[in-house]
Amino acid sequence: MLRNFLVFFLLFSSLNLSAQHVFYGERTADSTKLALFFDRYGFPYPDHLITDSSMITADGSLYTWFMQNGEAFIGISAAYELFPERIDHETIARLRDSIIAGRIREINARSAQFPAVAFYVHGFRKQYVSKSSDVTSVEEFRLVKANLATYGKPQALEVEVYWDGMYDCCFSANRKKNKQLFELYETAASNAKHVGLSLRAVLSGTQTDHLQLVSHSLGARVATVALFNCIPVARNIHPTPSQQRVSICLLAPAIDGHTTFQHWHKRQSTLDVTAKDNYRLLIVYNEDDFVLRKKDPKTGLFGPGAKRYGETSLGCNYKQEAVELERYFNEHYPHSTIRLIDKTSLGKAHSFRYYASGEQLREVSDFLWEY
Repeated sequence: MLRNFLVFFLLFSSLNLSAQHVFYGERTADSTKLALFFDRYGFPYPDHLITDSSMITADGSLYTWFMQNGEAFIGISAAYELFPERIDHETIARLRDSIIAGRIREINARSAQFPAVAFYVHGFRKQYVSKSSDVTSVEEFRLVKANLATYGKPQALEVEVYWDGMYDCCFSANRKKNKQLFELYETAASNAKHVGLSLRAVLSGTQTDHLQLVSHSLGARVATVALFNCIPVARNIHPTPSQQRVSICLLAPAIDGHTTFQHWHKRQSTLDVTAKDNYRLLIVYNEDDFVLRKKDPKTGLFGPGAKRYGETSLGCNYKQEAVELERYFNEHYPHSTIRLIDKTSLGKAHSFRYYASGEQLREVSDFLWEY
């Protein structure tokens, strides 16, 4: 019992709150930055007040919320120049597509003024509004963008991607509670797949020659699903990004390397990526990252490990998984670029903000702007 308490106190220390979705319906509009907001099923939030309390009733689903709030659905649809006579799957899907199209227009209205468009994706257990001592996704994005701006590179048009990566505290001294937390991670991983497919539509519709995508932790699942068919997808799914240059950085990726990248060339694209790949991949790993290793930080002996309750093995180079992936790329994808950066020097640190300290992102910045 004491072992479990130590693992979870240090791994996810926080206030003892009940498990919850992360909502964005009460956000304050900020015209100074571009941002995307998705619910647990990848449905984009409209520019409309949707209370957290009502989203709790809808179990974190905007689709369910619309079905429960018919008048509000009609009003929100009208704001997007849609005038449905009924509320069903088809009319709600039209609203979803209209919201996404609007976000793409917002990005493209500014993109021509920048040499690249950069998307940033956070990971698991990130609050949007501070309710505890944990650093919010908003603050971590601010730190990362500020750090990248210090290396003298061109300025990209920056887009922040917020999604329901779930949030729960982990201050627990019993095995049952500990198991619930890891199961919550599995729920967040499922959410990430839905969000990735919606993000794909935005990425593919963005008008730029150079697309950049930087993710942290479980955000790598959002990113990979957006970029290639690492999960089964419908035939009519949105095309994958076909910009001339797509620079991808996965920081401490909380995903499996072996199975995920067997699908690297499976894309909805008209490009012949086997001859000349428009994607370039950078993986930043930390072998001592105790969150990805899922082991207690003191002895490294207690905990389920990187392969249970959602695979997190790539970001900690579990059994040389990142190194083996580089070899796999060289053998199977000779026209694709893959780079590895070993940040084990960070020690047991995992959070996004640790990568935004000092010179930690210099090599990432160099990779993103390398031609």
